[in-house]
Amino acid sequence: MDPRPKADPAMYPKLRDHAFRMPHPAVPDGNVTIALMDWRVSNGMCTVMASADGSASLYLSSGGGFLGGGQAHSAIRDAAVAAVAVAQTQIHYFALTESTGLPGPGDVYFYLVTNAGILHASALDACLADGSDRLLPLAAAMQNIVTQYRLKFSRPQNTTVQ
Repeated sequence: MDPRPKADPAMYPKLRDHAFRMPHPAVPDGNVTIALMDWRVSNGMCTVMASADGSASLYLSSGGGFLGGGQAHSAIRDAAVAAVAVAQTQIHYFALTESTGLPGPGDVYFYLVTNAGILHASALDACLADGSDRLLPLAAAMQNIVTQYRLKFSRPQNTTVQ
């Protein structure tokens, strides 16, 4: 019997919604406290969350994901803080929103949470991939969180030479 808990897809919307409502770290008015990036992956949706306090999480609509890596691992914490800093430099590309919907095929959504409200911007996945979208620096910073989680939690490959 597998001792690991089964992934619960019902957790994805709850975790994602909680990210929008998390208590704000102490930052000056109008500054980014939380950045989120949503995009479609082969088996559903992925949301990357970065907080100004170094918290970082990955939420998968399949029910899987990673929570709390920023508290335990400095590389993940540093990636989260860096992503929020990049988000702050790109805040002028965002508009205030009431909606926190998920992107359709080919789109990537970004949300910034400030104490003044939630801001939204979007990009085409193809334009991020070819480097032509203005939000590429933020997308790259958010992807670095994914990379840091992979480096910390991926299973080591068998490197035995025979």
